[in-house]
Amino acid sequence: MRNILIFILLIALSTPVAAQQNQAQQQLSKSQLASKYYRDKEFDKARDLYLELYESTKVISYFNYYITCLVNLKEFEQAEKQLTKVLRKTNDVNLEITLGYVYSEMGDFQKSEKTYQKVIDNMKPNRATIISIGNSFYNRREFEFAEKTYIRGQELMPDENFHSNLASVYAYQRNYDKMMAEYLTLLRRDETQTSRIQSQLRSLLRYDFDNSLSETLKREIIKSIQAAPDVTAFNRMLIWFFTIEENYEQALLNAIALDRRTNQEENNILNFSRSAARNGLYEIALNGLEYLENRTPQPKIINDVKLEIVNTAYLQYINTPPDERTNGEELLSQFDGILAMLGYSQQTVGFIRTYAHFLAFHMNKPQKAQDVLEKGLSSAGMNNTSRSVLQTEMADIYVYVNKLWEATLLYARIIEANKGNTLADEVMLKRARLSFYIGDIEWAKAQLDVLKASTSKFIANDAMDLSLLITSNYEMDTITEPVQMFARAELAEYRNNDEAALRTLDSLTKQYPNHSLNDRILMKKAEISCKKFDFEQCANYYQQVFDKHAYSTLADDAMYKMARLYEEKMMKKEQATELYRRIMIEYPGSIYVADSRTRYREHTGKAQEQEMTPYEMHDFIVE
Repeated sequence: MRNILIFILLIALSTPVAAQQNQAQQQLSKSQLASKYYRDKEFDKARDLYLELYESTKVISYFNYYITCLVNLKEFEQAEKQLTKVLRKTNDVNLEITLGYVYSEMGDFQKSEKTYQKVIDNMKPNRATIISIGNSFYNRREFEFAEKTYIRGQELMPDENFHSNLASVYAYQRNYDKMMAEYLTLLRRDETQTSRIQSQLRSLLRYDFDNSLSETLKREIIKSIQAAPDVTAFNRMLIWFFTIEENYEQALLNAIALDRRTNQEENNILNFSRSAARNGLYEIALNGLEYLENRTPQPKIINDVKLEIVNTAYLQYINTPPDERTNGEELLSQFDGILAMLGYSQQTVGFIRTYAHFLAFHMNKPQKAQDVLEKGLSSAGMNNTSRSVLQTEMADIYVYVNKLWEATLLYARIIEANKGNTLADEVMLKRARLSFYIGDIEWAKAQLDVLKASTSKFIANDAMDLSLLITSNYEMDTITEPVQMFARAELAEYRNNDEAALRTLDSLTKQYPNHSLNDRILMKKAEISCKKFDFEQCANYYQQVFDKHAYSTLADDAMYKMARLYEEKMMKKEQATELYRRIMIEYPGSIYVADSRTRYREHTGKAQEQEMTPYEMHDFIVE
């Protein structure tokens, strides 16, 4: 009897819970169905469902969708009636704005404006409420009233600022003079807003196809500097603008001039020089660094400056055609000088690795490179990650000097010591490549299949590419020699023995003229030609890939790389633009389509959309 009572009690308790769960599930299904009808513009069906959902839940978003359906169905009187009914019970100003919108859609503009103005007149000094009202007007594209909201908000709360919000309104209206006035006023009040304003302007400049914004921006910043030369934020904005325009020389001149006045720009000049070096502007980068090196008073970051001078000189050296390189030994002395000054420590691990790589792979001094790495590894205070970074470079040099067994063992030790992080995946990929080089292709394939799931997109993509090479040309072919020859060519190229690599590739083509590796052979020849700064030959090989192997998985890759080569190395902008256009048309599923579209539009000045929404044009920043 007792068990029966307990059972009945459990049933009684569980029934309401089950009913609630069932009701929630029904509401979810109804919401999803209403959303589908709304997206499909079946507003009559969506209207009834949203009304039911609102009446059962009182969730205001359902009511807003309901009103929108009524407006789209031109049932204005019902929309007005329902809004008025709800507004009797609540003081939701956003609903009042919706009512004004309904009047506007009815054509009663006088009533609409009166409703909007009432909302603004009744505003209280509350920042969140003011921004919410401004957002509502903005999203309804009632920009005049959004502007009035923020101006009134500034009057109600003089210690707050709504300059960024006003700038957003003016940006969408393309009233760039007023927009810049608001941004510069904000900048003068609060210099910490510099990065935020730059980010917002950078977004707008993407759509500045007629250069009207650029011209206004430059003009207004210069006017502000002339009016208030002591406001350093204005000077920094001008430097930033020159950088955005890729006028690095003018940017550096202004940065140095500002530093001579303030002695406060050393970090900015250092970061600017690093950026210039990353963009291949080595002379400009070195000019900035050398100014800091010779400046009086000496910068606090002088050690970073000296180190960066050597790093930049190294980048300049390796990106200069081999027959024009003349300062290799001098650069080695600079590396030695920095390490003598800063020492071998965890803080200089990256620099030590770069020096060792330079010695082995560019100066052909692998033994000295190993000595440098050994000295770094023997220094005190090295953590596991730093030690592993230097060991990885050591293993790479072992491959370079044909100590393949030693390289395999060292790679394995590094992987074991770094399980669970991306360094382990990076080294596992190196070990898989080494196995591929030496002909242990099936083992390499097994490792590559594991790496496809790497958290690093680049490692996963490289693993996928090599795995695909093996699958398509080794596992599906009864003759394994072609893949092994290709692997030997890759190893020769890794060791900078480019002539041997090319001879092997030519032999492969001659012995197996119709092999499925032909597209990869051309891609490898293009890579070697680019490395030798023979850009014409490189472009020729890329063209052969997509002309002769249009259905190859590498065709879009070759076309994209050729476009970038034309754009960045050969200064053939028109040809690059045409290739970006072809990628979008001929390879719509390519991973390069998005970037090709962006670059094509930058080159041609074609707008990304016929009409941009307020959110695309400029986002509000709600504080």
